Amino acid sequence: MIKISQENVQNYKDIFADRLLEFMGDKNLTEWCKENGIPSETARCWLRKSSLPSIEYFAALAKEFGVSIDYLVGLED
Repeated sequence: MIKISQENVQNYKDIFADRLLEFMGDKNLTEWCKENGIPSETARCWLRKSSLPSIEYFAALAKEFGVSIDYLVGLED
C-alpha cells in the first residue's frame, strides 16, 4: 500500500510553487497564464501552495520548461 504523508504533499506544493515562479521570470501571473492557456485562478492556487497541477498540466509544464515532473516537485535537482 502506498502512503503519502500530508507533509510530503505540502513539500511538493512548496517546491512546485517556487520553481514555477522561477520559470515565470519577470512576467506577471495574468500575462503568463494568458500566454500558456492556463486559467489564472488555477495558477494562483498553485502559487498559494493550495493545490498541485493535474497530470495533464504537469506534463505540459514539464515539456514547456524542458524539465521532468520529478524536477517540478523536487524529487530530483
